[in-house]
Amino acid sequence: MPKVQVRGDKLTVTLPARIREAVAVHDGDELEVTSEDGRIVLTPVAERHPEIDAALAEALEDERAGRLSPTFSTMGEFKQWLKTPEGKKFGAA
Repeated sequence: MPKVQVRGDKLTVTLPARIREAVAVHDGDELEVTSEDGRIVLTPVAERHPEIDAALAEALEDERAGRLSPTFSTMGEFKQWLKTPEGKKFGAA
């Protein structure tokens, strides 16, 4: 079993390979460290992608503003909807 090592003012934790593989943590990945009921909890921090964050923020704003299309059962329904005043806001018919 790996041990915890204290070096100066830093703590080094070695995770067994089976744990690293189970949670897909690799060398250089960032982990959030918290405590819970007297235990140390390490949680992988997801890598952020500014482009994706911006697209999600735009999508949430569209949703909040009611700029959503209805669902369609067929492509024909979709094409008909694009000809309506509401559908014209989403693209050319």
